[in-house]
Amino acid sequence: MPDYKVLMQKALSEIKELRSQLQQEKNKDRSPIAIIGMGCRFPGGANTPEAFWELLVNGVDAISEVKRDRWNIEDYYDDNLATPGKMHTRYGGFVEGLKEFDADFFGRSPREAESLDPQQRLLLEVTWEA
Repeated sequence: MPDYKVLMQKALSEIKELRSQLQQEKNKDRSPIAIIGMGCRFPGGANTPEAFWELLVNGVDAISEVKRDRWNIEDYYDDNLATPGKMHTRYGGFVEGLKEFDADFFGRSPREAESLDPQQRLLLEVTWEA
């Protein structure tokens, strides 16, 4: 017959050890951090943290209608929700300056830069700014 007192003491000991480990992990998350730089690109021309803050403080709606330099909205839009393969809105949040990537600065050939995903180009630029 098992000795329940020994089993309970062993279980209690394991619980205490696990609680100790959990507390150590929680304390790791409380380590102080330092923000030493920031960069951003948001719709509405908010390309600095200060400009983004102003957008927020002033309640600016940075959503705009799709511009022709992005794509021809008439090719993709249909207000009928049942139409397959079509967009059902003419609006979006668009980041400006996607074509202004300095390939040479980032050590990329013009051909490579053109094939990069625009999000990767933005990541390179904003990371450098930060």
